[in-house]
Amino acid sequence: MKKKIVLIEGVYDTIDLFSENVKQALEELGYECLVLHAQDMEESLKEFAVFALTEITAVITFNNLGYNLELTEGKNIWEQFDIPYVNILMDHPFHYKKPLKHMPKTARVYCTDRNHVAFMRRFFPEISRVGFLPHAGIELPQTKRPLKERRIEVLYAGALPFFTAGSLVPDLSAITEFDALDMAKTVLEDLIKKPQETTETAIETYLKERKIQLSEDALFDAIVKMRFLDSYATSFFRENAVRLLVESGIDVTAYGTGWNQCEWSDNPHLHYGGKILAPEVLPLMADAKIVLNTMTWYKAGAHDRIFNGMLAGACVVTDDSSYLRSLCSKDEALVRFQLEEIGALPEKVYNLLEHPNQMQMVADCGYETAKREHTWKNRVLTVLKDLEDEKHADFDL
Repeated sequence: MKKKIVLIEGVYDTIDLFSENVKQALEELGYECLVLHAQDMEESLKEFAVFALTEITAVITFNNLGYNLELTEGKNIWEQFDIPYVNILMDHPFHYKKPLKHMPKTARVYCTDRNHVAFMRRFFPEISRVGFLPHAGIELPQTKRPLKERRIEVLYAGALPFFTAGSLVPDLSAITEFDALDMAKTVLEDLIKKPQETTETAIETYLKERKIQLSEDALFDAIVKMRFLDSYATSFFRENAVRLLVESGIDVTAYGTGWNQCEWSDNPHLHYGGKILAPEVLPLMADAKIVLNTMTWYKAGAHDRIFNGMLAGACVVTDDSSYLRSLCSKDEALVRFQLEEIGALPEKVYNLLEHPNQMQMVADCGYETAKREHTWKNRVLTVLKDLEDEKHADFDL
């Protein structure tokens, strides 16, 4: 009898793309999969009731999807059937206070940054199974072309958070425990000056320097309220990375919201393609010489843009993290830059474009590395191993 896994789709195109690749990997490994569709959950749960007549290995989902599903009123479905709820967070956990505070007892939470793991263990101690699972890449079933045959010089596929982060900003005047307006200004300035710091560390440092003592719960609430600073810091460096390139005469093709709203958007070296769905990004990467990445303030993790770009056969240029340094000490599989030295980015990119053989070597090494170690099948095997061996349930770092 095949082992069985439940997946959940139908809310976000990016998450669906990840989930479909997890499903493909599971089926290659001999698992039977049932997909619950958020747009027709009532019908999906009828299928689940039949599927659950025999043992289910786990539900594997992203960003808390389906954490509170019920088949019987008042009973969490994953607790009712004693099914491990594998929850892979693709964003910082401070964005998900409510669902993470109400995880089913069977939850196993994976974070894509080691600092997020530490955050989870500190502020969600009731979730005993927490571990690190890096982002992964997706390879299209097509023949890769040499870089010299590709039309896009530099590709940036990702929105500018500045134009959407406003929805995260609370009423700062209503916060009485500290001067929220001063904190916002000071912490954002600190993050820009010291971009190696995490947002939560910068917030806690601000409070300590002013001798403002908060309980753990109050500190957590403060970090959640001020988490919009994370998006603003990310946006600052993301915009600067692209702006520096185009103002240096390097052609950059950008997709995602916001790039047409910058003061410099009329620069002739910026080619704006609008907003597109996640699956549409992969063919663009396969037509790009360089895939540029700046992370969503990950300091001990990676972004899927990195591994997608590598698997597309492009040369990936990205800001650095301790996790990326652990993968390769030299710029062999990808090219790294430091946010605090972002002014040197145009020279790095120029050097690659002017030395196509060197750029091709980086791209080839990146492809082989990602193909070997950073696919969704790699990540699925990690999850299955943890599920099968209870002694690994605490997911040691």
